Amino acid sequence: MSDQAKEIEALPPPLQDFKAPDLPDNKPVLFFHPYNFHAQKVLMVFYEKKIDFFPYVVDLCNGEQYSNWFLNLNPKGDVPVLQDGAFVIPSSTHIINYVESKFRGGNLTLNNLLDYLIDFHISGAHRSLKPAHNSKEFDQMLVLEQAIARLPVGTLSLGSFIHDDLKLVPKAPFIGPVRQSCLKNNEKVLDLLRHSVDDQSTNKAALQHKLDIQVRRHELASSREDFQKVLDAVRHFLLYVEQELSAQAPRSEWLTGDELSVADISLGLLLHRLYQLGFENHFWAFGKLPQVEAYFLRFRQRESFHRLQPSNFAILREMWMKTPGNYKLGAGAGFLGMAMFAAFAHK
Repeated sequence: MSDQAKEIEALPPPLQDFKAPDLPDNKPVLFFHPYNFHAQKVLMVFYEKKIDFFPYVVDLCNGEQYSNWFLNLNPKGDVPVLQDGAFVIPSSTHIINYVESKFRGGNLTLNNLLDYLIDFHISGAHRSLKPAHNSKEFDQMLVLEQAIARLPVGTLSLGSFIHDDLKLVPKAPFIGPVRQSCLKNNEKVLDLLRHSVDDQSTNKAALQHKLDIQVRRHELASSREDFQKVLDAVRHFLLYVEQELSAQAPRSEWLTGDELSVADISLGLLLHRLYQLGFENHFWAFGKLPQVEAYFLRFRQRESFHRLQPSNFAILREMWMKTPGNYKLGAGAGFLGMAMFAAFAHK
């Protein structure tokens, strides 16, 4: 028996029996988790385009993404997934391309007035989040999107919980005992994934590939030397962004012009994740990257960004649910006060 098989045999996690939910059939359904980076990106696109949809939160911690009903939607067991009638679209990139095509729109000019009126009649006015094809701005957006896609956001999050020498200043919900809980949940999800690989027959290859990626991510995050290479890659990318923003300032507020694009949503959410994990002093604060810092402040003023953030009560509840019982008994009042302060300061 292989070492991995022995580990699977020795650590059987309790799998919950998730049933397929009853869902509306008159609007698109988005399967997501509010703290998943790629799901946040899709959510913000939906809010910016003012798309009417039904949100379904997948219970990632307890393995709902590996239940039979969800694997029938996405054999990889990943969120986000969009179901629009008979169409099922996995991955944030494909979902955004789909809604950009279906829910068309753009800025109203004399040249596109007819198309605008047709779009409004068919599906309402939905602004475009991509520049015109075959334009310099479109090519610039693709370059930035591809660069951000190569950054391992999951490894950044996991490594920030492991390496205390970084002296980070994390924000809600990644503070206090929640950080240790996240590490434990990561191990739990890995165990659930290993069991899913063992139990599944039709989706085994896709799940095994995902397991290999998750194990590699854990190795990268655990090694201080390898994790430093990840941090260096992020720093080099942000230096590039600083140069791009400096070159166009003060002519435009966003990466490809005066209008927010998909690339801005990706960059803004990356900066927000770094901020939540406590990396802002490490990368851009105190004059290190002034254009990036000003850009992030502009991004956080977007209405869609505020809609994206969980409520103060939801953050507090999440933190309290993930606090170990003995910690609650021993230091509940102190931690609860700290958690309430952090949660209510979130917005």
